[in-house]
Amino acid sequence: MKRPFNLSAITADLPTLPEEGEGPKETARTRFPAVPIAKAIETQHRNAMVELKALEATIENQKAHGLLIEEIDPSLIDPSPYWDRDLRFLEDKSFAEFVENLRRNGQQSPALLRSHPTVPARYEVCFGHRRLFACKTLGTRLRAVVQTLSEAQMAGAAYGENAHRQGISTLEQARALAKYVDRGVFATKQALADALNVSRSHVSNLTSYAEIPDLVLEALGDWRKCTFRDANNLLKATREPARREQMLDAATRLIAGDPHLGFHLRLMVLLGQKPPRSDAIDDLRDDAGRVLAERKRGKRTSAIAFAPGPGEALADFVWTKMPSLIDEFRRQRGAVK
Repeated sequence: MKRPFNLSAITADLPTLPEEGEGPKETARTRFPAVPIAKAIETQHRNAMVELKALEATIENQKAHGLLIEEIDPSLIDPSPYWDRDLRFLEDKSFAEFVENLRRNGQQSPALLRSHPTVPARYEVCFGHRRLFACKTLGTRLRAVVQTLSEAQMAGAAYGENAHRQGISTLEQARALAKYVDRGVFATKQALADALNVSRSHVSNLTSYAEIPDLVLEALGDWRKCTFRDANNLLKATREPARREQMLDAATRLIAGDPHLGFHLRLMVLLGQKPPRSDAIDDLRDDAGRVLAERKRGKRTSAIAFAPGPGEALADFVWTKMPSLIDEFRRQRGAVK
């Protein structure tokens, strides 16, 4: 089944070129990642953006001639080569809500795809990765427009999707930006730094995190939790031959061991640090053995941390019950006294 479609519904977030004779607007220096990289790619790949603008204009002119949305089997579609998300986002509460909305209301906005550049009869996503995974979850076809798109357009679109996300992690940023250099979207790290309006050292530091071995990331579990400090420590270990070998050995053991170990304990083991006392951390698990919450006792404080995904609903529930729990605690303390 095919339906008429206006491409502007999914290309609206791509950058537009300045009018002829109009110079680039000066903007205050901002900290990464506030500067849209799609604008940077526009500067580096002006011809690519001209082509995309012309494509949109052509589609507008051809609406009356049957330009159509296709409904494509999701199993034939691959993510963009510039899209680098940890698939644990599929367990997040926000994704579950997105899937439910798609189930109730249908796919209102189609994705934008290109034919796979090397594999016949397959496609790559430009816009619409969450829609792709939601359709896979629901077992429905993905509504999409298929067009010829350049590497610059694919890279800009991938960053555009990330820019609309909340809490993009340090290592996801690092791996994505490293691809822009590796795949030639930007010739050098200096060119990328100029485009982002940040220092070369900042870009160099961030993209260097891509050196951390995939085996280590797998051993970490949810590596989205890595802070800049964590990533720096892992990078230092990666670059020291003796520590790298020890870290890879530890990673292999962690992967083969208890899958329910928490992120921070895994990080300590990988860095060769002494883990905390076994009685310093308690955890609460569901019937499937998944950690819902951890209680961490320190010398002066005690904290409860809820796990992402399965623990999020419990955290919301506990928070709503907090006033009554505090009242109950006070009554019990009063009764004891």
